[in-house]
Parts: sequence; structure tokens; C-alpha cells
Amino acid sequence: MAFSIRTRLTFWYVTLLTVSLIGFGAAFSYSLLKIYMYRTDNQISSVANMMVHTVVKPSGQMFLPRDFDIILERFFGIRTAGNYIQVLDPLGQTVARSSNLEGMRLPITRDTYHAAVNGATTFEIIQNIGKYPVRVVTKPIFVPEKGLVAIVQVGSSLEGIDEVFHSLAYIFMLGAAASVIIASAVGWFLAKKALKPVSEITKLARKIEAENLNERITIEVPKDEIGQLASTINEMIARLEKSFKQIKQFTGDASHELKTPLTILKGEMEIALRSKDDIGAMREALRSSLEEIDRMNYIVRNLLDLAKMDVEKESLPKESVDLDKLLKERLEHFRRLALDSGIEMYILKSIPLIVRGDRVRISQLLSNLIDNAIKYTPSGGTVELSLFEEGAQAAFRVRDTGVGISKEDAPYIFDRFYRVDKARSRDVGGAGLGLSICKGIAEAHGGTLEVASVPGRGSTFTARLPLAAAPAA
Repeated sequence: MAFSIRTRLTFWYVTLLTVSLIGFGAAFSYSLLKIYMYRTDNQISSVANMMVHTVVKPSGQMFLPRDFDIILERFFGIRTAGNYIQVLDPLGQTVARSSNLEGMRLPITRDTYHAAVNGATTFEIIQNIGKYPVRVVTKPIFVPEKGLVAIVQVGSSLEGIDEVFHSLAYIFMLGAAASVIIASAVGWFLAKKALKPVSEITKLARKIEAENLNERITIEVPKDEIGQLASTINEMIARLEKSFKQIKQFTGDASHELKTPLTILKGEMEIALRSKDDIGAMREALRSSLEEIDRMNYIVRNLLDLAKMDVEKESLPKESVDLDKLLKERLEHFRRLALDSGIEMYILKSIPLIVRGDRVRISQLLSNLIDNAIKYTPSGGTVELSLFEEGAQAAFRVRDTGVGISKEDAPYIFDRFYRVDKARSRDVGGAGLGLSICKGIAEAHGGTLEVASVPGRGSTFTARLPLAAAPAA
């Protein structure tokens, strides 16, 4: 059965209090018993010591008249009242008893007797004397040249400590029961008060759905764990809101981008059907249809790349990639395209640098940046490629003399489907996905992608990736 946090907190609080009270009661009782026993032992030891010096003469003979305890108290000032006194001979036989031991005797065990014969004083508790236990000290009396002449036993009833402990146990049980009841009520109230913000947070969080992710938890909470919980939930909702907005925007843009070529394709097919006798018109319609199919293929392929990168960010291959060789390969690949566009493209600087990652993705990063520079650079312009070391990173820079990017558009050029000039982008075949893919590849490898641009003078894209090794000699 699952209990609420409030119930569990109250239960733990009451359990801790109960265990603490029991522990305190046990420690207090043990300490009190030790103190009482210490005082009792001192008292009966004092009586036993005085008996040793009083009832035995220097010659070794014992002075033990009848009712000796009364005589000792009246004439010698030895306080014997309330104590049981018994004197034994060296053989352990009773020689004399105090008046309060009429019809009774203090038993002596074999171990105690042997200890007395060997000169040891022992303390023990005897249960069979009266209603209450008796604390007894057994002390031997030795006389020079005669050895053991007597054994003195002095006992004191533990009636007082027994009554004290019974009263204490009764008071403690009542006090503990009352404390537990009061603690349960107080703990239940405090738990309710402490968890009240959590209940309010839960109610507000349940009201927040996909349609109203702009809502936030606004209740006043202290800057403690609960306050951190509310802040964390608000941050999570903000991230969800951003993700939902991106998904909606991505879905809308993707549908729009795919809808346009489909509409054009449909129109071209209709024209071709109506122009069945005009071979030239049919060929033009088929050519235009192929262009739109290529465009759709480009969009779908990029969308798949983006989706795949979102999934594979943590599982990219970690192979050594020589950026210098890879850059030369990409230069040869795009050289013909640059020449056909009337653009001069060359490597300004390149040093051997090695990074770890997915060679295919890093090649795609370089290709997209170079292809993007060629597309947006008019005939007669230049594209410069550079590869150099910057701190612990390899920096790949593409600088063109193209149309540039305005300050208003610069913050958004890495967003998916964002295009600075939609008409121009359509002419060059762009769909607003290339730079998004580039940024995703750079970040997946622990790097960054930045842009600096001046409208009308060109743009400079710099991709930085962590180095895997020092530059080769």
C-alpha cells in the first residue's frame, strides 16, 4: 500500500521521537541505577569497615553480644538501622545476625566464600531476602598471625530504588505516550504546511498542457528545495514550449516546402497532358518536373539528415579525421562548380590537423559551407578556404565576396527553413536547411559554428572542432 509523503513524514517523525525517548529513558534509568548502586555500595562498605574494627579484638577474639547492632548504634555511633548485618566464622557458619534478620540469614555462595577466604571483598544482589532484592557486601576479617577470623556481610534493601523505578517507568510511559500523540498531531500539521506548496504546484502543473505551455508556476515559495522544484518545473516547461514551437514551425515549414514543388509538379503535368501534340512544351514540362523532383529529393534528404542527427548526437563514430586531406578533397570536388559559376576558389592557409568524429558528417559540414559560399557569390567573386589551429581547436573558415547577410537576418540563419531571400534561395536551390545541418554537425562534435557578414561585401563562416592530437610535424 502506497502512503502519501505527508503520512510517511509524520510516521518517520513519530518513530524517531519514540526511539529517542526510549533511548533517553534507558540511558537515564541506567545512569540512575549506577548512581544509586554506587551510593548503596559506599554505605554498606562503610558499615562493613566499621564492623571489622569493632567486633574483632586485637587478639582475634570477636566481641558479639546479643543485639550487637543496637549496641553498636547506641554506644559506638555506628549507623546500622536499615542494614542487614551477619557475621560468619572462617568456615562460613553464622555466628551472629542483626536484630532485623530474625528467622532469616544472608546466603553466601561458594564463589563468594572462596573469594572471602582469599581476601577479596565482593558485592552482589540477593533476591530471597524479604519482598525486595538486597545489595550485599561480603568482607573478610584477617588478624595477623591468625589469618581469617570472621566474615562480615552487610546488606541493604533495594526497596527505595525499586519504588523509584516503578514510579519513573509509570511517569515515563505516560509522558512518552502523551509526547507521541502530541508529536503525531504536530508532525501531521507541520507536514501539511510544508507540503502545501507542493500540492499547489501539482495542481498548477496539471493544468498546463500542450495548448497553454506559456503558463508558469507563479505561487510564492521560499528559496529552498521546494522553490528549486518550482523553478526547475518552470524551466522544463519553457524548454517544452520551445520544443513544441520548433516542432510546429518545422512541421509547417516542411509541409510548405514540400507543398510548393508538388503544386508546381502537378501544374506541369497538367500542361504536359494538354500539350500532347506540342513536343517542345512537353519536354519543357518534363524538364521543369525533374527540377521539382530534385528539389523535393533535396528537401527530404536534408530532413532525414536533421532527424538522424537529432537521434545520433550521442552515438557518432569517433574516428581520426585528417582535416587537411579532407579539405583538399572538398576543394577538388567543388572546383568545377566554382569555375562554371565564374568564381575563383582557393585555399588561403591549411595545416595538418586531426579531430575525432564521423568523417562523413565532417565532410558534409565542409561541403555545405563551401557549396553555400559558391551559391551566394556572384560571378567574378572569390571564395577563400582556411584551416588553422586556434587554441585546442581546429578552425575551418570559409570567406566569400557574396551578397552578405543583414544584421536583422544574422541571428536566424541557423534556424531550420529560414532563408534570407526566398526568391534568391529558390533560384539557387536552397531550402534553408544547409546551415542548420552544419550547426548540428559542429555541436554534435563538441564544436561551434559562427558567422560574420557585411551586406554587399560577403560573409565569413568559421567552424571550430576540438583537436584530437597536436599538429603533425
